[in-house]
Amino acid sequence: MRQSLLIFLIVISPSLVLADEPQNKPFAVIELFSSEGCSSCPPADYLVSKLAAWARQNNEPIYPLVFHVDYWNHLGWRDVFSSKAFTQRQAAYARIFKDQGVYTPEMIVNGNDAFVGSDQKQLQKDLDRELSMPGSVTLQASLIKQSDQIIVKYKAQGFSKDDVINVAVVERGLSTAVTAGENAGRTLHHDNVVREFQSKPLTENEGEISVSLNKVTDPSQASFIIFVQDKQTMLIEAAQQLDLLND
Repeated sequence: MRQSLLIFLIVISPSLVLADEPQNKPFAVIELFSSEGCSSCPPADYLVSKLAAWARQNNEPIYPLVFHVDYWNHLGWRDVFSSKAFTQRQAAYARIFKDQGVYTPEMIVNGNDAFVGSDQKQLQKDLDRELSMPGSVTLQASLIKQSDQIIVKYKAQGFSKDDVINVAVVERGLSTAVTAGENAGRTLHHDNVVREFQSKPLTENEGEISVSLNKVTDPSQASFIIFVQDKQTMLIEAAQQLDLLND
């Protein structure tokens, strides 16, 4: 990256995009596995929030996703954003990286490297690497609104038989007053929280995925992150972000 993560200090209003040209430019999909029940997670959440705001302001191809896992829920506080499916996704990465288990906060960049989610120096190193290399798959996506659903239309070229296309709906500007567990008494602020996540095999050059917005509290603060990933290696090969249009 051309500037330090320390400058991620400005939160801006989202730009509005319906569709974009085909993408195979450098990008970085950042996955943070987090939990409101984990006292070590707020610094990592803060780092992602500042990075997400800076990337949006500077039109940088950096796409953070915060997956709230559910294995902290039995330790005093149930995270309303958590999902067993997100825990399973983290476990899939653990198998790839041959980890002994899962932990929070964990950050993974483009499915290629995993480290403690609050480690700003390692994040900077990974971003420098990933943003210097083009994607291996060409991806183009657009959004069509139908009632309380969004149809994600996509076109892809250069993918392999093991690839899947993932669609994540992320929401910014969320907060929770935590009353129990390790973060009891704190109000936690969250950005780019994954509210919906769908995946399907990428078998044709064109297709679509229907995504519900039922869990999104403020559509004006929601974005779609669409990315192609090898299900065997978990490497991410293309990505694009689109914001919902205000009616």
